[in-house]
Amino acid sequence: MSIVVRKAATKDILPIQRLVARAGLHSTGIEHSISQFLIVEDEDEQVIGAVGIEQYDDVALLRSLVLDSPIWTGVLTLEFLQVALAYAKDHDVEHVYMCAKSASPLFYQLDFKEIQKDRVPKAIQQSTHYQQTVDKSVRVWACELND
Repeated sequence: MSIVVRKAATKDILPIQRLVARAGLHSTGIEHSISQFLIVEDEDEQVIGAVGIEQYDDVALLRSLVLDSPIWTGVLTLEFLQVALAYAKDHDVEHVYMCAKSASPLFYQLDFKEIQKDRVPKAIQQSTHYQQTVDKSVRVWACELND
């Protein structure tokens, strides 16, 4: 079984929107920010995973992380997130933020730390996705990418 991680293209909008909708996440704006997504394809070139990396200068928001395939394991998920973080770092991102309803051991493995919502940079707080996602039940996590 082989998978490919690549930058999303216009043809990937609908498959990403379907993945996100099946996961019960917000898909608003994906069509306008498709260039900020990485996708995972299986050997049949079916989109089985996606993550958006909304960059605002030297900070970014991971959004719409969806992994939908029977082949997904914790190891593959960790590797996909490591690729996403490396991609962000290659694009001069220093801090990455994400929202989640619960903690995952993966967050800790990737050096994410839970932070208070008032510590999130204004540019991210003003993003449509952040505003649609954050409520009282959502926790915010941050990861520093500098060595």
